[in-house]
Amino acid sequence: MELVSDREYSCPDGAPLKFDLCHPGGGPTPLAVFLHGGGWMSGDRGMFRDEALWLAGQGFAAAVIDYRLAPLHPFPAAVVDAQSFVRFARQNAEELKIKPDKIAAIGNSSGGHLACMLGLCDETFGSESSVDHKANAVVDICGLTDMRDPGDTQFDASFGFIEQFLGGPYAGNEERYAQASPLAHLTDAPCPFLIVHGDQDDVVPPNQSAALHEALTKAGGKSSLIMLEGEGHSFTFEAWERVREAYLAFLRDVL
Repeated sequence: MELVSDREYSCPDGAPLKFDLCHPGGGPTPLAVFLHGGGWMSGDRGMFRDEALWLAGQGFAAAVIDYRLAPLHPFPAAVVDAQSFVRFARQNAEELKIKPDKIAAIGNSSGGHLACMLGLCDETFGSESSVDHKANAVVDICGLTDMRDPGDTQFDASFGFIEQFLGGPYAGNEERYAQASPLAHLTDAPCPFLIVHGDQDDVVPPNQSAALHEALTKAGGKSSLIMLEGEGHSFTFEAWERVREAYLAFLRDVL
C-alpha cells in the first residue's frame, strides 16, 4: 500500500487545504473521495482515515480531504473545496495513479450533502477551470438533499446547523437555500447513487433520502436506497458493517 499525507490541494484566501491518499499500489485505480460529517461546522479529514485505509485494501484509491467549515466559511465554501479537490485529482491523475473518469464521492451527514453536490451540481461557483468537478458515482449516507422548504421537511434538530452553513435564516435567503440543495440541481441521466439512511434518524429526516431516491429514479438514474431499520443518525457497528459491504459492492459495480 502507498500513502500520501498532508499534501495541499488548494489554498483559498491563504488557507491551505490538505488531503491524505491511500493507494493499493500498482497501476491506476478508481478513486473514492471521503467527505466527513459534522454539520459543516466541525470534524476533520481524519474521521474517515481508517475507512480509507480499509477501502485501499480492497483495491481502490481513497482520499480524505479538508474543506472549509462554517460559520467562518459559509456556503458555498465547502462545496467549492470539494469541487476543487476533484479537479485537482483529475489534473494530477497520472501522478496519483487514479482513473480520472472513475471518481466516487462518499460522505456522511453534511459530508453526504457535499457528496450529493459533487454528483449533481454543474455550477462551479465562480471557478473558470475547464476540468470537470463532478463525481462519477455517489455514496450518500444520511445527507440533507433539499432545503428549499424547511417548514415542511421537519428538520428541527438540524436547522441551527443549516442556518450557520448558509449564513442566515431561510426567510429572505430562499434562492441561497435552493442553490445549496442537491435536488435543485438534478437533471436527466444523473450518475449512479447509493443512498443510506437510518429510519430513526432524528437529525436529518429519512424522507430527505427517500425523496432523493425517488427523484433520481424518475430522472433515469441508477439509485439504490437502503433504509436501516432502528438506526439513528449514528450507526451501530453491525449497521456500519452492512453499509461498508453495500458501498464496496456498489463501487465495484459502477466503477
